[in-house]
Amino acid sequence: MRGVVLILGLAIAAAVAVWWWLSWRRDTGAERMLADLSADIERGGVADLGRAQALGRRLALADPGDREAAARWAFAAATLAADYGVDTSRETADALARVGATATGPTGDDASIIATSARALDRLHAGDREAAGRLAAEGAAAATELPHPLYALGRVRAREGDLAGSARAFEAAMIRAPGFTAARIAWAEVQLDRGDAKTARATLQAVFAQAAKDARVALLLNEAEVALGALPTPLPFSGCPADRWLPPAIVAACSLARAEDARRHGSRGDARVLAEAAAALAPDEPRLLSREAVALAQLGAVDRASLLIARARRLMAPSAPTLAWASAAAALGQGRAGALPAGARPADPELRLLVARASLAAGGVGALSSTLGELSADGGDGPRDADLTELARLRPDGAGAGAHAAHAAADDPVRAYVEGLRARLDGKLDVAAERLRHALSGHGDACRAAGEYRATLRALKQKPEAPVFAPLRAENAACPNLPRP
Repeated sequence: MRGVVLILGLAIAAAVAVWWWLSWRRDTGAERMLADLSADIERGGVADLGRAQALGRRLALADPGDREAAARWAFAAATLAADYGVDTSRETADALARVGATATGPTGDDASIIATSARALDRLHAGDREAAGRLAAEGAAAATELPHPLYALGRVRAREGDLAGSARAFEAAMIRAPGFTAARIAWAEVQLDRGDAKTARATLQAVFAQAAKDARVALLLNEAEVALGALPTPLPFSGCPADRWLPPAIVAACSLARAEDARRHGSRGDARVLAEAAAALAPDEPRLLSREAVALAQLGAVDRASLLIARARRLMAPSAPTLAWASAAAALGQGRAGALPAGARPADPELRLLVARASLAAGGVGALSSTLGELSADGGDGPRDADLTELARLRPDGAGAGAHAAHAAADDPVRAYVEGLRARLDGKLDVAAERLRHALSGHGDACRAAGEYRATLRALKQKPEAPVFAPLRAENAACPNLPRP
């Protein structure tokens, strides 16, 4: 009998040992996965956030009581939405339901604070900036050393146009968690939008050295390099392929970078194709939408640009610099020479051309000459720009007035526009009419070219042929210089 009892005791002890060992391994594995999940969120790249989603989902489903894993899962999903325009609202809601988070804000524990931050980013992506701001502020005010609420607050402030406040929030997040690389990247993006490309480049170069495969970092670094007139950083992948898993925001941003480069080098047709491809892919990420709108407006696709601006306005305050400049680009393309946005100009070479065009529209050739001088002395020449080079031929000192006579028949619409204006100034109305007729579409000042063309024909006592305005009507129906159908 004693032997039986001893055997049973040993069996029970062995079973307990096995159970304890399996539980220990399960707990150790869960802890390791939670650490990996946290590290992926801190890096903040699109691949990192995708892994964080998968890890968070796995942990939360394996242990429905793991609120922290569910909260971090929600934060990863919401960050993909806010930063990359990926529609993750359903997954974010599922994760938040497992945390038990409500719209009333954090209750004090880490899971609740992270969940509140996720809810703020989710509301931001939905266009509810008021709720997003309230939730982010409540999370940031909680007694915590977590960077997540400050990251959400920085994102909200950027969408509200408060770039200084956004930068402070990201700086505070970096102080709380120096390894929270996502905040460093977002801070550099804000510096670009504040016009400080040098500071942005220094930060992005440091991040890129550690994360050379992060497409978003590479694209932002490319923005900074191009704004400073340096050789651009090679784009993170050739040809912007869509046959690999990349969010549309990344592929669209890559196509946009190539479109801008093509326009600056005078390849207007390629630029238009690439810019329209970027617009077709663009998700609901307002900074990207705004930058695409500028590029399209300067290529003459003003109606398409206006549609992107309308989408961006649902997600971002009209005073936010990138959106304000996009609106100015569309207005200028529609023939309105209104004031440009006040404050620092975002570090985007497209805006240098926009400033010059606005100066010409508002103040004529004299104002253009002064503006071109200011652009050359503003602390960085920026990249060479074919359209700016053409506009510079209008300077009153005569530089380039006859240098391009051999190209008088060139079909580039900006060249035709400049030569038409120059001919009008010189009193050569026949030449002006012929050149302006070739400038009625395909560039940002096509609407103004139409006004100059009709005025020239009136001076010659001629009537315009309606079909010549068809391309302009198709891409810029709001242009006031179009003749009535």
